[in-house]
Amino acid sequence: MQSPYFIYDGIKSTDMGLYIVRIGQSNNFVEVPYWGGANIEEERHYKKITPYFYRVNREPIEFTVQFILAYNNMRIKDWTPQERNKIAKWLIQDTYKEFQTSDDLSKYYYAICTSPANLNLMGNQGYIELTFQTNSPYAWSPIYVEEYDLSDNEESTVIELENRSNVLDYYYPKLEIELKDDATDIALKNLSDGGRIFSFTGLYENETVSIDNENKLILSNNPLSNPFSKFNRNWFRLVYGVNYIEVTGKCVIKVKSQFPIAQ
Repeated sequence: MQSPYFIYDGIKSTDMGLYIVRIGQSNNFVEVPYWGGANIEEERHYKKITPYFYRVNREPIEFTVQFILAYNNMRIKDWTPQERNKIAKWLIQDTYKEFQTSDDLSKYYYAICTSPANLNLMGNQGYIELTFQTNSPYAWSPIYVEEYDLSDNEESTVIELENRSNVLDYYYPKLEIELKDDATDIALKNLSDGGRIFSFTGLYENETVSIDNENKLILSNNPLSNPFSKFNRNWFRLVYGVNYIEVTGKCVIKVKSQFPIAQ
């Protein structure tokens, strides 16, 4: 976040005439959001030196940004009523929207402006300072979609999937599995995770199941199917780094991932 150019909700700041002049409260350094804070849940006892530790709750990232209104040549513009209306319509959001800076487009934040907005003006020129809260203690990678056509998978095939998150022990991607030919069973055995098996048995021929492993949801394109009853209850997960997955069953697999990262 050392660039004056950014993208919010898919709109470039240059198209709106808004530029970053400062991030954070320091006048000498640029604050770059790295990861959010943590609250430790624990209980202290008067006879014990150390507390009873329960868990850590991570806080979402917050960052404060100072913006100016300017032309492309950085000549300052007036905050006219028309400009104020345009900027407000863009930045006032009730759901998390993608926020990127042009110096690091591979890193995404999903943010909502949470602070009250006051213009600091001299005449009609000046700046606005806003605080954004994100949906996570971490930034996010780009979305990766990988597809493997295993329609001719007679016995088993090993594919490679990479977990790019450096902050989670396990990452749970979204899967879409389309059965092919007469296949009714499918199994994904993670050879990099102690041979953990994710499987369905007795699905319909040519059925497609969509699995949200993080939120534990399964959908089928067949209205007669109850895929959850045919699932072994081992949600598919990836350990850090490259995972070697042994696939049994004829199918086409799509894997959708977006990794939480600290970088």
